[in-house]
Amino acid sequence: MNSTGEIMKGASALVGVTVLATVTAVVAVNATSGSAAEQADAPSSIVEDFTYPGAEAILAQHGLKLFKGDGHIVFESARLFGESQCPTGLIQVEKHLDAEPYGVWYCFRMIGPKGLLTLEIPGTFGVRGGSETIQVKAKLPDNTVLPTYEVPPNQPIAIEPGGDDETPQAILVEIRNE
Repeated sequence: MNSTGEIMKGASALVGVTVLATVTAVVAVNATSGSAAEQADAPSSIVEDFTYPGAEAILAQHGLKLFKGDGHIVFESARLFGESQCPTGLIQVEKHLDAEPYGVWYCFRMIGPKGLLTLEIPGTFGVRGGSETIQVKAKLPDNTVLPTYEVPPNQPIAIEPGGDDETPQAILVEIRNE
């Protein structure tokens, strides 16, 4: 038979376990059942989705669609034909326009030794490399993928310019430096 002290010890341990289980259950319920306002005030996830910051403003101001990147190839400026080209050392993408001034140069800066930017520039007919060799990918309006073009530093290359009487058809979709 148990003595009174052993019975009290056992009862005390049982009460302690019961209290701990109850507190744990209340904390778990409170952690998952916050109001919508409390959940809205909670900090957002810190998972990076690589969406290009300010893409909507750049589209509205320059007609340039920027999607995702690693932050190492950044949009610098847009210049209409007739203005000076992008400064040497910047990546320059040449886009055909149907009306005067008939073209625009988009300038991009490389930050660091590697970079990636996905974008959409229809009517691309040329790319000039920046200070590093880059690779660019383009497609045609029917989604035919063109070969990857290697663009040497500060050198221009033609991107699927189309026939003699045809406007440029290529849509530049990626700039990369590995």
